[in-house]
Amino acid sequence: MPYDKTVPLAERLTEQTTSRRDFFRAISRRAKDAAEAENAPRINAGRPIGAIEEALFTRLCNQCGDCVDACPQQILQMGRNGPELDLSLNHCTFCNACPLACETGALQPNGPKDTGWRPVFSYSCNARSLGTCDECADACPQAAITVIANQLPTVSVNCNGCGECKLSCYIGAISLQKYAPV
Repeated sequence: MPYDKTVPLAERLTEQTTSRRDFFRAISRRAKDAAEAENAPRINAGRPIGAIEEALFTRLCNQCGDCVDACPQQILQMGRNGPELDLSLNHCTFCNACPLACETGALQPNGPKDTGWRPVFSYSCNARSLGTCDECADACPQAAITVIANQLPTVSVNCNGCGECKLSCYIGAISLQKYAPV
């Protein structure tokens, strides 16, 4: 800031002190946010429940298939790069069978209870077009879906991506997409 003789010294000092204070607050806030984001559990969408960060997962997973065999819902299948979560025919109950079957540590039983998927509602949704459907909201074990007549349903932060809503939709108006928390 250029020196201005017409501005009293007290005002110049206050402006300078305030901007320094704000500067250091902003730096400390960013550092705190970065540390919290680094420590936050990462959700590895497309992998079984409890999957660790993808790069480490692919190194640790030996593709033995124990997690696939252990899944009572039969929603895991072996892909080219290891086990993959497929919620097209069933939903996840978060029973922990897959991480408990994993001997390599690629799946952790105490990992996040979230599949990393979220429902997306198409415009063919009956709640929007007819104003009379609650199937997805009734099926949701987390009570994460809100239905308002003649609008697309909304999903709250309580959603864990289990997939029950998708299966409950008899007209197929729900698809699942990868979710990246902010």
